[in-house]
Amino acid sequence: MLFAYVSIDSNSLFVIGMRIGLYLFSNDLRVEDNALLRLMSARCGQILFVYCPLRTFIPSAHGAYPHQHYSKPVRIFTQATLANLAKQLAAYDHSLYHIERFEQLTQLIKTQGVTDIGIAFQHGWEEINRVRTLKQRMEHLTFWHAHNHTLFSAEQLPFSVSDIPATFSQFRKKTENSVAIEPTLQKPIALPKPMHCDLPTSPLEPSREELVEPWFNNSAPQALNDYFHTRAASSYKQTRNALHGDKFSTGLSPWLANGSLSARQVYSALLAYEQRCGANESTYWIYFELLWREYFQWLALKQGRTLFLFKGMSDTAPNTSFYPERYQAWCHGNTEFELVNALMHQLNTSGWMSNRGRQIVASCFVNELELDWRYGAAYFEHHLIDYDVASNYGNWQYIAGVGADPRGGRHFNIAKQSELFDPDGQFTKRYGGASIEVYERDHNGWPRH
Repeated sequence: MLFAYVSIDSNSLFVIGMRIGLYLFSNDLRVEDNALLRLMSARCGQILFVYCPLRTFIPSAHGAYPHQHYSKPVRIFTQATLANLAKQLAAYDHSLYHIERFEQLTQLIKTQGVTDIGIAFQHGWEEINRVRTLKQRMEHLTFWHAHNHTLFSAEQLPFSVSDIPATFSQFRKKTENSVAIEPTLQKPIALPKPMHCDLPTSPLEPSREELVEPWFNNSAPQALNDYFHTRAASSYKQTRNALHGDKFSTGLSPWLANGSLSARQVYSALLAYEQRCGANESTYWIYFELLWREYFQWLALKQGRTLFLFKGMSDTAPNTSFYPERYQAWCHGNTEFELVNALMHQLNTSGWMSNRGRQIVASCFVNELELDWRYGAAYFEHHLIDYDVASNYGNWQYIAGVGADPRGGRHFNIAKQSELFDPDGQFTKRYGGASIEVYERDHNGWPRH
């Protein structure tokens, strides 16, 4: 379902040729399977495409975490994605413009005579508040929204957002066989006439710098096609917990996170694969993981601000705190745990880490180092190329025992995890996971000299 928040002056005529649209790309950096783009194309006679990173567009009140710049891998991946989006739009003779300040947007709306703004529905509390701020400051404009980041729309769910089940199992049982996933939309029926302005544009070529993991230098369509044109999906369940390797996971999370791939596109490619190669438990498990992602999206919408609170969904706060020395050791891979060090080195150099790896380092952060989980989640936010607000904070709450886990958190035995997933030590050696000498600490955790 699509919703329009309309506030049109009574003297205005709703005529397509008279309306000028501004499409604000956020977490939907694609042309194909874009319901909002199709809607805006049908409503507006001219359109301007702008990328605005909502996390920096309007200052947030969430400022307790020390300011950090996004990591080099995040910047490289974002630049490559925007370059690919610019190429897609250039095929329609359109440009992709950049906005970083609210004042730029207001000036653009005024000079270009914008009447309609399109921005996809958001699921993060701060992102929702930023969109709400935009609408409050621009009440004279018509705002259009669509569900561009999820498999389902809110109207398809068999329950209201306020009644999202407390556990994933309940959510899965109520949705996987009862909610039909809509087919993907191809390219928009036709894009309106382009508009031009003096804002900086995204280059048609990505930066010459590349990510250290070659897979992530692909475009979204390349990655999707390359994965499903192997037989890797048929053994996904057996390989998904590996720490490294060729197509041990789908590796599609970065493009899903920024919306250059839609969840429906991945699901459609999975169905096509099953028709060619057959369905089995592993191909189902890919859908299972898409449902996990879906659950976190809607749970984040229900939780709102609670997604970022220390005690999360729990009645009591965790018995953890913040120790700068321990935190810095974890961030830089300088702990007493070799596997954790290797995993953090992998994250810091590549911008990515396997799902099993994330569970291990998060468990260490919370249980061994006894640190406030929010600092770990915030570090991931600045260093993961596949950062997604709902999945990231939802998973950290899950590990910390303050989220959607009926078992009350997860504690991984690091030595056992090393034996299971790095028995020959090759991963640890590859990423330089040597342990660091641990100083004796007093009862408050301060190192003794």
